[in-house]
Amino acid sequence: MVVKIPRGCEICLRGAKLVLFVTGVCDKSCYYCPLSERRRGIDAVFADEVEVEKDLEVILEARAIDAEGTGVTGGDPILRMQRVVKYVRMLKGFFGEDHHVHLYTNGRHVTRESLLRLKEAGVDELRFHPERKDWPKIAMAKDAGFVAGAEMPAIPGEGKPLRELVEYLSGIGADFLNLNQLEFCSQNAHQMKQRGFALEKGSMVSVEGSMETAESVVRWASESGMDMPIHYCSSSVKDAVQTRMRLMRRGKNVARPYETMDGEGVLSKLTVDMGRGGNHSKGGAKMLARRMGAPAWAVGVHPSGEYLEAPSCMRDGVVKAAPQAKLSSVKEYPTVFRERFRVFSS
Repeated sequence: MVVKIPRGCEICLRGAKLVLFVTGVCDKSCYYCPLSERRRGIDAVFADEVEVEKDLEVILEARAIDAEGTGVTGGDPILRMQRVVKYVRMLKGFFGEDHHVHLYTNGRHVTRESLLRLKEAGVDELRFHPERKDWPKIAMAKDAGFVAGAEMPAIPGEGKPLRELVEYLSGIGADFLNLNQLEFCSQNAHQMKQRGFALEKGSMVSVEGSMETAESVVRWASESGMDMPIHYCSSSVKDAVQTRMRLMRRGKNVARPYETMDGEGVLSKLTVDMGRGGNHSKGGAKMLARRMGAPAWAVGVHPSGEYLEAPSCMRDGVVKAAPQAKLSSVKEYPTVFRERFRVFSS
């Protein structure tokens, strides 16, 4: 069996894929669907965590992570074909033809006409999550000149239909099968429990038996001499590799001069509350930096204007220069929302 992953996956593992969610609309009701209430069934667009109101926001988020490609997802993007074509052309036009674009679809609404439109727009790779009756849409995509394959959850107890899918994909010359570890989330937990699924020991999200199902399919394909590339993507890889690498790419581009980034992409700094009547303006920042004997870039103003910010390593200098100030050591993710997950005050 060939051990090779799709180019889209290679880029994703480097954290270099923009996730472009073009719609939450989908006419399937998969019980394991992980979409949040903010997205499921909602006809909205997100670039990573950014809800898109202007097209420029897509480009800005792609630049923030130094994106080498884009994964177009949903919902079913095919249901918003005009929107998909617009964004793909825009991304290819701005970043160049080497900007790799893959698209997910259940295949239900894929036609030869829609494939032609996607090809002309510049989509490079198609990933199908099809019901059995829609398997032929993958062959149709191959005939249209796409790199195409399937991406499916590894559901415990469903090794047989997955093996049948491998045989079909191998027979049509498909390019890959991606197997994803099945996951619990707040949106699907009730449905999953109703079907008897349980958490893997020691995990907060991974479904027990999913990894074993994927491994059994890979082992069977190898022993059967299949040349179908099969890639298994675990929950831990998504969190510990893909997400971390994307945060690091974003962090180095959006970190303020006084923020430091660790190996997880997390930003650290001090917040400085000068107290009632304190000067939290740019002028106040310059004044504090001058008192500390530090360069002007070492002290900034938080976008809210409620306090100043400085490097964590300059705590002693801040204390001496502004003994009345309340200091907090802050850690933030470098997303558009700057989610804080740790604050120590003194």
